[in-house]
Amino acid sequence: MISLRPHQERAIEMLRDSLRKGNKRIMLAAPCSFGKTRVAAYMLAEAAKRGKRGVFICDRIKLVQQALDDFDSHGLAAGVIQGDHWRWNPKAMIQIASIQTLARRQHKLEFDFAVIDEAHVLYESQIEYFQSYNAVPFIGLSATPFSKGLGKHFQDLVVPSTTMELLDQGYLTPVKYYGGKHVDLKGLKRRSLSTGGSDYDPNDLGKRIEGDVHVRGDVIKNWQKHGENRQTIMFCPTIELSKSMVEQFNAAGIAAEHIDGYMPDEERQWLYDAHDAGEFKILSCSRLLNTGYDAPKVGCLIDLFKTSSLIQHIQRAGRIMRLSEGKDYAIYLDHAGNITDPKLGMPEYIVPETLDDGEKSFSESNQVKEKKESKAKTCPSCYQLFTGFRCACGYEIPPEKRVVGSGEILEEIKEKKKANREVSKQEKEQFLGELLFYARKRGFKMGWAQHQYRARFGVWGSKINPAEANSVSQDTKNWITHQNIKRARGNNG
Repeated sequence: MISLRPHQERAIEMLRDSLRKGNKRIMLAAPCSFGKTRVAAYMLAEAAKRGKRGVFICDRIKLVQQALDDFDSHGLAAGVIQGDHWRWNPKAMIQIASIQTLARRQHKLEFDFAVIDEAHVLYESQIEYFQSYNAVPFIGLSATPFSKGLGKHFQDLVVPSTTMELLDQGYLTPVKYYGGKHVDLKGLKRRSLSTGGSDYDPNDLGKRIEGDVHVRGDVIKNWQKHGENRQTIMFCPTIELSKSMVEQFNAAGIAAEHIDGYMPDEERQWLYDAHDAGEFKILSCSRLLNTGYDAPKVGCLIDLFKTSSLIQHIQRAGRIMRLSEGKDYAIYLDHAGNITDPKLGMPEYIVPETLDDGEKSFSESNQVKEKKESKAKTCPSCYQLFTGFRCACGYEIPPEKRVVGSGEILEEIKEKKKANREVSKQEKEQFLGELLFYARKRGFKMGWAQHQYRARFGVWGSKINPAEANSVSQDTKNWITHQNIKRARGNNG
């Protein structure tokens, strides 16, 4: 029996509802560390109970093995279709398959239900393969469903939970962001992306960084100052720059290693295991750790890889948000300018809203909800990046310097003098009732509402008779949002 968390149960309910409406191609958009593979295992196990054969489709060998390990942990007897894998078992009701192997084989695999991992990565050969199964339901899984034309291949987008909600519920680790020196991007070449749009050319970017000794030196100084000697991963635009940065960290007395996809499998696995065991501090790469890398102990990320892509940005940040014992927060050292880029911002505020249908000029940003809170500022006191008006260290932007956008006009936010008045008993009852209603809708424990009440009024609401509520007022929503932001920034004040 596979146990599910509330947000995973909600995903199952939403997918079933979409299937009942007649949709055959559904995209499940869920944050990194949501537990998408567990949701897939549950769906495939339920299908097998009803005599339906299911397949979990991966786009790379490493993800095939990760899925197999996960399915095995839940007691699912899965066969593997990937090269000459030793777990090949054509009679198994659940199959884990490499899309490359499926597309190459002459005989079509017979199945009744399919789940596609990392479904934002769809190549022409894969699309053609999926289209040959028009009557079979396909569920796509992705934390970043922003690829060009996905809406032409998927009929529905399901978003059961956001990164901020998972942070609030304690299923993800909050992140502290620090900005450092980064290179001048003026005149950098760009190149097309397979997912749509364009990005900075990594070779040109790598050369620019390689030639800037101040940036590279600042990377080491910032890690020594803010990295807290944590297990760290680093992203560089090129393999050459990654190797160069590793040499500089080692020269500074900080144990570091480089890893890439050209290494033998055994060597890569040794590096994964040694880093996880704490034998060296920094594991550096170009792209290898971007997806499918699962190491909860990693508590710091060094980002030297400037990007225009939401997909790349979110996937990288997701590597450090997994929970681990003793990891109260993670650290993101931004030497690329990605967090302060208004088109990107803090990943936890980015929520998918639509799939690109290919009908208009492609833009990833057109597919996300408005990110009012995502624009980051540097704290002049502790140098963390923060949103809103207050940093986790306690610094507040003076009222006279607070400006917000209103259309094309900037308006100064004046400090308002609030009249001190006692909140009535009726208002407290209404507030607690709305909190309880919100908790039920989101699948939170009822104790969450009491903690929110205590955070506002300084006492538990045990003596308050909550009012019946079937909606949440804007004031209560504002309070919840405010608390979410404080939690995500590590602010206990």
